[in-house]
Amino acid sequence: MPPRTKKTTSTAPDAETVNGADDTWPAPVPIGDTSVLVKHYLDWPASADDLLIAGRLHKWAEKILDGDDYATVWVPLDPTNRQVGEFLLALEKISGIPFVTSVGSPAN
Repeated sequence: MPPRTKKTTSTAPDAETVNGADDTWPAPVPIGDTSVLVKHYLDWPASADDLLIAGRLHKWAEKILDGDDYATVWVPLDPTNRQVGEFLLALEKISGIPFVTSVGSPAN
C-alpha cells in the first residue's frame, strides 16, 4: 500500500500544534509499509484514552483514525506488536504527547 499523504504540510510540531492551534491534523502516521491519518488528540473521545491505557489497541485505533482508515488500512494490515510500537513512537514524535511512555510499551 502506498503511504498516505498529509492534507497540509508542516514541520515539527510546536506548542500551538500540540494544543490544536493549526491545520495539520489529521496527520499521517506511518505503520508498516503505509500510513494512516490520525485525528488530533484533543478530538479523540475520552474513551480512546481508556482503551489505550487498557491496551485495547484495535478499539483505540478505531476511535482515533480519521475517515475509513481503520477499516481500509488498519484492519487489513492487522499490525504486529512491533508495528504498533513503532506507530506509537511515530505518533509521539508527531504530536509531542508521550503515548509510549504513558502505557509502558515494550517499544521504548
